[in-house]
Amino acid sequence: MLVVVAVSAAIRLDWGSVSLLRVAHRTAASLEVIFVLWIGWLLFRSRHEAPARWRAAAIALALTLFLSVLGIAAGQSPARLQAMGNLLGGLALASAFAWLVGAAGRGTPVLARALAALAGALLAAQAVVGARLSIFGRTDVPALPAHAMLGLAVAAILGWLALSRIPGRDGRLLLYGAIVAPLAGFTALQYDSSSGAALVHAIAAAALVATAAYTLGRNA
Repeated sequence: MLVVVAVSAAIRLDWGSVSLLRVAHRTAASLEVIFVLWIGWLLFRSRHEAPARWRAAAIALALTLFLSVLGIAAGQSPARLQAMGNLLGGLALASAFAWLVGAAGRGTPVLARALAALAGALLAAQAVVGARLSIFGRTDVPALPAHAMLGLAVAAILGWLALSRIPGRDGRLLLYGAIVAPLAGFTALQYDSSSGAALVHAIAAAALVATAAYTLGRNA
């Protein structure tokens, strides 16, 4: 799913060969459908032993269906709202998969749950504002400062959780994501006309969303 999100961003930013990017997008999306059906069936069979993981798999199945229908309806030239729905749906699906991977190796509860819930809510809001800016442009005066402030708030909370509540590799992974994503965002602001900087920011943001979902799923 991260490949699908990254390639979608590259197509949207007209970065590289569009025809090759579309082939990569369709291939990765098709493999995702096969995988989600397989993992959904496995978790359905063990739904009584792991109900939380089955619910996450059901969400992934529903998001896959939604994105498939949206992709068929939108075609290669989606309207802005369709493109925004595709972007947010892809991030949500990547998060569902990352949470499932984390939950499969869940350890001792170590998170401050209220703060983790706040971080998740802020991260979702940040994704919505970021998608709005990416699809509709960056001319809205309230949206861009809100995106920057939300990004700093999310990075601060996730960084604190990583340093004080999540041990070992998981904490380092979350901390690196909380540092790299806002840095990539501010770099993209400095190079407003650079599709490369914007692409790096899009990939870093998607990676942070997936990393947070994986880490919270593993440690919550």
